[in-house]
Amino acid sequence: MNEEHDESFADQEAGAPLEEAQPEGEPDREELEPATPEDVARTATEFVSGLLKSLDLEAEVTSSIEAETATIEVAGSALGGLIGRRGQTLDALQEITRTAVQRRLKGRVRVLVDVEGYRARRRASLAEYARSIAERAKERGTEIELEPMSAYERKVVHDAVAEIEGATSFSEGVEPNRKVVVRGE
Repeated sequence: MNEEHDESFADQEAGAPLEEAQPEGEPDREELEPATPEDVARTATEFVSGLLKSLDLEAEVTSSIEAETATIEVAGSALGGLIGRRGQTLDALQEITRTAVQRRLKGRVRVLVDVEGYRARRRASLAEYARSIAERAKERGTEIELEPMSAYERKVVHDAVAEIEGATSFSEGVEPNRKVVVRGE
């Protein structure tokens, strides 16, 4: 994998923004102590449940903790609107959840929100696509530029390309138009 690989993936996957202006009157994020994953999971579950109730959406909201990240899973019927095109609405839901929980707990939080297993399906589909692009680039001995994608998705692509001998990847461009280039050798 190339050194230009996206270092911010872990924070992005867990809901931390890549670059964000610090609101006035809030302490610097570096000064915030991390909240416990259990507190994050409980608070995020309450927030998402309340949000869904206010939207008149019936869904089951559960949480789990892996490493230091609280994962909130939303399950139910007719929840496609919470995912949106290419997961954009889901990304917004995750960001608003992270912000609300961080403000309530007054600490840094790592939270991942998923609806109907969308993120797992997207990750598998994207990895398969990346491997096929890597094989194509390798066969042609050329570079293939992919569409702009989030840091999380770029990380999935980099990891999948790294599995293909004779292919490498790197990111170029500036957010929100940052993209992966796959190079066949």
